[in-house]
Amino acid sequence: MDAPLVIVGTGFAGYALLRALRQRDRHREVHLIGADEAAAYSKDQLPAGLAHRRDADELVIATAEQMAYRFEATITPHRRVLAIDPASRTLRTDSPAQAEQAWSQLVLATGADSVRPANVRGSAAASVLTVGSLAEYAYLRSELAGRGRVAVVGGSIRGCELAESLKRGGCEVTLLEPDPRLLGGSVPALCAERIAAALTAAGVRIRIEDGVQRIDQGMHELHVTTLGGKPLAVDVVVAAQGTRPRVQLARAAGLDVAAGIVVDAAMRTSAGTIHALGGCAEFEGRVFELGEDIEAGAQVLADVLAGHGARMRWKARVRRLNLECCAVAICEPPPGAGEWYESATARGVRALFHDRAGALRGFALVGDPAGESGSLLGRVAR
Repeated sequence: MDAPLVIVGTGFAGYALLRALRQRDRHREVHLIGADEAAAYSKDQLPAGLAHRRDADELVIATAEQMAYRFEATITPHRRVLAIDPASRTLRTDSPAQAEQAWSQLVLATGADSVRPANVRGSAAASVLTVGSLAEYAYLRSELAGRGRVAVVGGSIRGCELAESLKRGGCEVTLLEPDPRLLGGSVPALCAERIAAALTAAGVRIRIEDGVQRIDQGMHELHVTTLGGKPLAVDVVVAAQGTRPRVQLARAAGLDVAAGIVVDAAMRTSAGTIHALGGCAEFEGRVFELGEDIEAGAQVLADVLAGHGARMRWKARVRRLNLECCAVAICEPPPGAGEWYESATARGVRALFHDRAGALRGFALVGDPAGESGSLLGRVAR
């Protein structure tokens, strides 16, 4: 009997590929291996879940058993892949019963890890939490039970969303950002300032150019010392400083790795029978981050695995932040030379990114101008 198609990872990318495969072929043998409970859920709903104080099981769209039944696949939760052998087309797992799994084609959909603040000292330095998975969400919810003072470290897009959601959920929130402005390079200065003002008006305390130096355990609370030397007493510290693709398996197997696992337009890695998809993958120097791009990659890869000649290409996308305090729409420009042009009124900020030839390549809209995102997207050159 031929070996199955194996997908390593049961997150958004793994399940997006499974759905796309079943649109084309209901009979091919497909195995998915997940390191956690392999439940289907949306990471984008985690901040909103905090705002509404929802338990983790309320965010589950389908269990592993339900996904396996619906899409006629073998799904194995709570199993870690330890090594991949491209030559023999096998992988090794931590299962005593079935340590080795053969595959005909392999897809790595291992996702990304949350980045934690570096060089934090103190007796409770290891207590920093992240919210990159359903299990981490559940643990944070348990840590917040009966307590509500939170320090969010990192003013990234996800950091701003978490800070506002935690505040709406009844927490007292301090947002620490080591850089001079929020959202890093995602938006220009006036946009970042307007978002910071909206968060402040919503009750989030923001400390720009400050981060965490040390965390010490007190009797009933955590004592944070910021980079500026200021004390801060909190119950929970949450890191929101972005993500880092999980590439350890691919690197150990000898695949080409840069920031992510390098793939071509067919989502193929440097080993022809191995593909990669989702937050672990990198195409044309960019890591997959937006759900729409991962869905597009899943459709391409499903066609490729079915023997067709589909090819991936980046499209202009609009990302709308999950903030109630102000509307924000971002179309991130591709890497390359250019300049932001900003205009601000009392109703919001409009920022357009033009390349050296004058072509519109991206935009950031805050407040009322966010309603223009649809019309602007049609003008963006790619």
